[in-house]
Amino acid sequence: MDFEAGCVSFHTCFHIRSAYYQKMESLIRLRNAPVMNLLRKIYIKTTNLTRGYQDKQSKLVSFYKLWAPVYDLSIKLDPAYQKNLKAMISDTVSEGDETLDIGCGTGLGTIYASTMAANVLGLDSSRDMLNKLEQKINKQQINNIRLRRGFFPEVIQAGERFNSIITSFMLAHLSREQRTIAIKAMFDLIKPGGRVGFFAARGEVAPTFQTKQETENNLFAAGFEAVKIHDVDDIYRITTAKKPG
Repeated sequence: MDFEAGCVSFHTCFHIRSAYYQKMESLIRLRNAPVMNLLRKIYIKTTNLTRGYQDKQSKLVSFYKLWAPVYDLSIKLDPAYQKNLKAMISDTVSEGDETLDIGCGTGLGTIYASTMAANVLGLDSSRDMLNKLEQKINKQQINNIRLRRGFFPEVIQAGERFNSIITSFMLAHLSREQRTIAIKAMFDLIKPGGRVGFFAARGEVAPTFQTKQETENNLFAAGFEAVKIHDVDDIYRITTAKKPG
């Protein structure tokens, strides 16, 4: 996909999602669950329009520069997103953990993890998204979150290890080959007995994401065990796994 086509895809996706947010907000007020479920599926399929951004670091940064101002709104308008993201984190992060959040964005998961973990390191490639998270950290006076800008795993410093690693919707931005590499890097960074948790959409619904089979294959190939995959709320998927030891 060339740059011009990528811009068209992004703006098409942006307008579709904007219409989705407006409709979802009214449906939340009306509590029209069947229509909400249908809209959720349509919404996640719009990610197909941005598949050309996979493995394109500069395009991803540009994408989130435009997306950052409305990102939190998109999260708030689907209660199922917040509920299931927090469920994944509760299943992954233990009291006193050193936790890594890859693709932390504006920090919904990062801040929630910080209520359990001793310390959380949030990584993201977008300065605009990190700026929003930093504002929240300062406003809430949270003192156990550190932020770092860059791409995983290159941004990890020598000797850093974690009890738990969480990531939400980040793997969708990677090619299949990069996902394999990233998950193996997660395994290497987790201390023995530590856990990894993914929250994402289902690849069977939108091919931008991992299928259940791909997820299992990548985790087992990396060396993880006790892999658990739960499909929830129409389009979402929670995955957890453990490093032996």
